[in-house]
Amino acid sequence: MKKNKTIYVQILRMLALLCVPVFFFTVSSAQSVKFGNSYLNLSKKTAGGTVQPGDTLEIRLNIWFPNNYNSSNIYYVRYLDNIPTNTAFADDSLRLITNEGLLYKRWTLAAGDDPATYLASPPAGEYNVKINLGKTATAPSNNSNNATGGGTVVTGGAGKDKPRAGGNVLITTSFKVKVTGAVGDTITLGAGQIRYKKTNNSGASDTVVNAIRYKILISNNDPICTNAIGRNFVAEAGGTFDSGTVQNRSYGPTFPIPAYTYLQLTPTQAIGDGTYCIVNNLSPWASVYQNAEKRNTCVTSNAGSPPNVLACANRMFSGHWDIMGDHTGTMSATGKDPVTPGTQGGYMLVVNADYATSEAYRQAITGLCPNTTYEFSLWVKNVCTNCGADSSNTQTFKPGVYPNLSFAIDDLDRYSSGQIDTVGWMKKGFLFRTGVTQTSITISIRNNASGGGGNDWAIDDIAVVTCNPNLNLVPSGDAQVCYNHQVDISSTVNSFFNNYTHYRFERSTDNGATWSVAGSGTGAPSPAPGGYEYNAQLVPSFLADSAHHLNQYRFVVASSAANLSNPDCSFMASTTIVVMVNNCSVILSARDSSMRLKREITKSGKNVEIRRLINPATNNVSFDLITTQDGPAIITLFDSYGRVVREFKATAMKGYNHVILDKIKGFTSGTYFLRVAVNNEILNRKVVKF
Repeated sequence: MKKNKTIYVQILRMLALLCVPVFFFTVSSAQSVKFGNSYLNLSKKTAGGTVQPGDTLEIRLNIWFPNNYNSSNIYYVRYLDNIPTNTAFADDSLRLITNEGLLYKRWTLAAGDDPATYLASPPAGEYNVKINLGKTATAPSNNSNNATGGGTVVTGGAGKDKPRAGGNVLITTSFKVKVTGAVGDTITLGAGQIRYKKTNNSGASDTVVNAIRYKILISNNDPICTNAIGRNFVAEAGGTFDSGTVQNRSYGPTFPIPAYTYLQLTPTQAIGDGTYCIVNNLSPWASVYQNAEKRNTCVTSNAGSPPNVLACANRMFSGHWDIMGDHTGTMSATGKDPVTPGTQGGYMLVVNADYATSEAYRQAITGLCPNTTYEFSLWVKNVCTNCGADSSNTQTFKPGVYPNLSFAIDDLDRYSSGQIDTVGWMKKGFLFRTGVTQTSITISIRNNASGGGGNDWAIDDIAVVTCNPNLNLVPSGDAQVCYNHQVDISSTVNSFFNNYTHYRFERSTDNGATWSVAGSGTGAPSPAPGGYEYNAQLVPSFLADSAHHLNQYRFVVASSAANLSNPDCSFMASTTIVVMVNNCSVILSARDSSMRLKREITKSGKNVEIRRLINPATNNVSFDLITTQDGPAIITLFDSYGRVVREFKATAMKGYNHVILDKIKGFTSGTYFLRVAVNNEILNRKVVKF
């Protein structure tokens, strides 16, 4: 039967000693008091996200007393706390809640009428919030830490207090606040604490457990970028946990967590509270039948080894956890099917969590790029749809406690996952940018959800990667240009954020063996679809000659001048330019200059015409250009993207001029556009190249 629990998460080290979350979960077997505090962003309870101005936070503190702790009684129990900075109290009562966040008891804010009180402006030495806990609790005399009114919590026997968790007592207090600070401000949780005495003597010393004063950054709720690529700093096979043909991975975690237990899943070894496994199939019998029966509708016999494919025994705890495979190689909530022993399948890390909320992971990360945006993300799945239990620890066969995580950088919370529902694999993560000179951070993950029925996870595809800008180098590929023709090279820079402002063009004259700087500069990004955008131009342009023939050009962008020279901190366009200089010719030969011709053109209402255009073209573009007077002509050929691929300047003679644009044989097949400008008149035609 599913037991109650809380999550402790440890992430493995990164490749080359850089770490990022790869979750490992353990729990102490000692039956001692467990204590933790957390908050939930109720405004983003299901979707997750950052904390923004106006959001409502529920401040929680929980303490777990094992069965018959302190000979079944603890005395003068009370809870005290202050309102976090940059928030305002936004509640109509003070509460006790269950491990699922459901209301168990509530009290008014006024003093004297029940065991709880709220003071907006407490005197020195007192707190905003005070709740006396236990069956015999009465109204506080004031909001100091004195024991007056503190009640007795019964931890064993027939009169054991509620809410309960796995036969033990799990008390969770809560109140709500609204965020009043602005973007960039920091919220610091109050100095909450629970006090109690181990003897029924008001003068005895208190046992005090203090809340951690977590800090939260108020920030914009930016989405994860869609083009996060590049080096992934995560260890454990790049965050995928590897793959294999046996159900349990042949090697254990890189860094086992002290006091937690890593187990091999078998029909006789369940993954109980405070343990974890790394598997490619979550069925104890390695069943691949994902529609096996669940509690509380187990009707098929469990007889046999392995059991009938329909039997509840195919699932963890004889009818609870999902039968499933990992997520690697997919981008959907469905994930992959489980595999039979002997079949190659990807691994995932699966956790059965413990009781009290606490920090789950802490790791220093080095080798990052300054002023660079990174994505930290992972795929997570709630693996139990029927593990819930009520305040008496009676199973409800509902999902129960939903996992919920906060992510912090340098002890400043940046993001909360929200509740992880039972809808399948979910991608959770956020973006962060390093400082202008910052190359290292400390990243941590904290569990916000109390333990109890539910709170069982699978984790896969963990990533710390950069958000790549989109670079469109123009022209691209083989740039066919004519001798003494001006060559313009540019690139559009489109990025999710506006910090990739430094760029340079590089040139190679030895077929890409070495590269030198051809030009550099900084851009001014403006808002555009997909984020921000600017155009970078190679300055100055140049006239094509033999020295430029077969020169290659590439484009690099970074968030600082220093990062341009670091291949791990800069981004290069996926295409290069190869300049192909040709001895191009345009042949204009006058064929007829009579006044008959002038009258013919004038009658049509035009001074310039194109006739006898050979279309489609193969090796040359050939046509007749007719004009009523001598004058300069500019003849330009564009590709379908509007890029100039040929341009000529010549003198058109009055009358018929036969024009041949030669040496287009190497051009890509497709549609091109011909533009002829003579004496301020412009004609356009479509040309198809075979």
